[in-house]
Amino acid sequence: MESPSPLSERWEPAMSNNILNPLEKELLIRLYRSNPDIKLSDFCRANNVSEAAFKTWLKKYGAEGLSGLYRSKKTPSLLPEGVDETEETLRRELIKTRIELERLKKGYIRIPREDGTPGEFVPVSEKSARSSRRSRRSSL
Repeated sequence: MESPSPLSERWEPAMSNNILNPLEKELLIRLYRSNPDIKLSDFCRANNVSEAAFKTWLKKYGAEGLSGLYRSKKTPSLLPEGVDETEETLRRELIKTRIELERLKKGYIRIPREDGTPGEFVPVSEKSARSSRRSRRSSL
């Protein structure tokens, strides 16, 4: 009986997108290490993983174990020293809210895109703006 080829042990992630969780990454690393005859490029191609990413996983897994495979949530701050990141985030949100309020006062509305994300501000005709104000007053 023939032994299965190393590529026959192809693993399919449960997720449809290409982001793997640390346990899935660890599984791939263990599969790769359990087959010393397989080339890295063939393994990566068979499992739909880039070689660069897989090499990074191997290095991090060797140095830090499973905790090294977690995606870093902390990005380096681009703010100067002494500026609080939370305070700066709140300032920016306040500015965005003020801009949106001014646009609404001037008769612009935000039309959502088909995918549900906020779209562009578009001017509302004066006629429709007046009728919407009247309908709001009459409903009160």
